[in-house]
Amino acid sequence: MSLDPSTIGRYKVLGTLGSGAMGTVYLAEDPLLKRPLAIKVVREGTGDAEVLERFKREAEISARLNHPSAITVFDVGEEPDLGPFLVMEFVEGECLSDRIRRGPLEPEEALGLLIQAGEALEAVHALGIVHRDIKPENFMVGRDGRMKLMDFGIARNDDGRLTSTAAFLGTPAYSAPEVLNGARATAASDRWSFALTAYEMLTGGLPFSGESVGATLYRIIHDAPVFAEGMPPEAEAVFRRAFEKDPSLRFGDLRTFLRALVEVLPLDPALRSGCLARIEALGTETSPGTLRMPPAPAGRFTVRSRWIWAAGALGAGLLLWVAFFRPDRSRVLSIESRPGGAQVFLDGTPLGQTPLRQVVVKGKAETLRLEKPDFQPLEVRLKSEDRDLSLRLQPAPFEVSLITEPAGAEVFLDGESKGRTPATVSVPGEGAHQLRLTLDGHAPWTTVAERHRPLPEPIRLQKLRGKKGHPGDGKIKKFFKGIFQK
Repeated sequence: MSLDPSTIGRYKVLGTLGSGAMGTVYLAEDPLLKRPLAIKVVREGTGDAEVLERFKREAEISARLNHPSAITVFDVGEEPDLGPFLVMEFVEGECLSDRIRRGPLEPEEALGLLIQAGEALEAVHALGIVHRDIKPENFMVGRDGRMKLMDFGIARNDDGRLTSTAAFLGTPAYSAPEVLNGARATAASDRWSFALTAYEMLTGGLPFSGESVGATLYRIIHDAPVFAEGMPPEAEAVFRRAFEKDPSLRFGDLRTFLRALVEVLPLDPALRSGCLARIEALGTETSPGTLRMPPAPAGRFTVRSRWIWAAGALGAGLLLWVAFFRPDRSRVLSIESRPGGAQVFLDGTPLGQTPLRQVVVKGKAETLRLEKPDFQPLEVRLKSEDRDLSLRLQPAPFEVSLITEPAGAEVFLDGESKGRTPATVSVPGEGAHQLRLTLDGHAPWTTVAERHRPLPEPIRLQKLRGKKGHPGDGKIKKFFKGIFQK
């Protein structure tokens, strides 16, 4: 779409909340209930049956979950000329990732949000559903202090209904090592991602950082975590267990992890007791509310890392193929194009626009196709060794219509005759190309053909004076006439 819609379904669009490679989120209003909403739509060209199926699944999970710490989905549909859309609860606040970018959270603030997030994730797991994409970007922090889990588009239950050969598996840097190695995501892998989110909230960084995305993901699979300088040994021990490579050696549930975390943070005794009581209620029918933290006491615990993993570190490697040792199980592709903004399809499944970031695909991926207006489609057969892909698009030929007055002028493109006017000439997309029109008795007409630059209609050719129609005939005749008159 070239313009934002004024309505989506029955909903009135009020503005844009955000836009990315895969689509746009609009601020809207329900005209019947008079409440603000957020509507997510996919970018034009990516609205296929699988997207609609994911939206339906997200709405279905939200309806089953019905939890105050999870985003509520009200409606799902498909709009002509727009594609699938998802109507969600609007949260006035900010994404947790944006909050982290401003600096590490103090322990009392982090715990208040983590306990709410834990309540939501435990409720998800109680339904037999694995979220598969727990990360700061998928939590909203409201101005009222409430934490909201969102984006169940790739969540699944035991029936595993997501069958695309290029199914998204979440964000690599937050994925558990077993998932990166091709194993099926489980509640234990969700808990790994949850612990990684908790660590980043407290320190502002991640414990598996490397010089590139590939190096980072290799460390997730093979290396021990590297903790922030100044972190107490007791806190390191909690996170070390949370980041065990073997899922069976990690904390068995979120309640156990959060309890251990609270016990190693030097908190006010009353605050610690309140947190522990709230944690014990995880997974029960107790209706959760917002955990209000009192002001932090003197001497409060502060984890200050001297490094903050740059937000652009993930983007620098762009979707690198991480599963070096299991290429048939999962991969991360780095795809960029010159120029950028090309639509990317993997075995027919839309992935978004270049440059892409942090897309893991599972299954056998064979053919990559890039499409961009004014450029020729590019198809690439993927090889097993492909990791970074930097592809150059070739400009597509374009046509130029030539109408002259008078008609019948011969058309030359780069010196080669292309017929007589009126004519339509195909011009190569690469380089500069000269058009020249000639007609006896008329001055030649020359220009450089340019895409999207219309030519005059008609092109008026200037008539030459002279008996034979050759340039200068009139002047020569006048010269000799003057001589004889003398």
